[in-house]
Amino acid sequence: MPFDWYQPDVAFVDEPARASEMYEKELAERAALLQRMGFSKAEATMRLRTNVEWDFELHRKPSHLDRVAAIVERVYARRGISGGGPPAL
Repeated sequence: MPFDWYQPDVAFVDEPARASEMYEKELAERAALLQRMGFSKAEATMRLRTNVEWDFELHRKPSHLDRVAAIVERVYARRGISGGGPPAL
């Protein structure tokens, strides 16, 4: 007799797209942090590219490596990950 809770009802579809989305979100969050720390766009781009290259040095080049500059540009143009100004307390 199978148990209902033992059978997962999760469909794993489009996993590469979800992974790519996760990597790009992480890059955007890191770029926002570097911006808050006072790094220039060029410095942030170089640092993030180097980090990605190091993370994947034993694997083939990841697809999100080519989008680092565009992600940094987008984050710096919006002044952070969510845009807007400082938080209102």
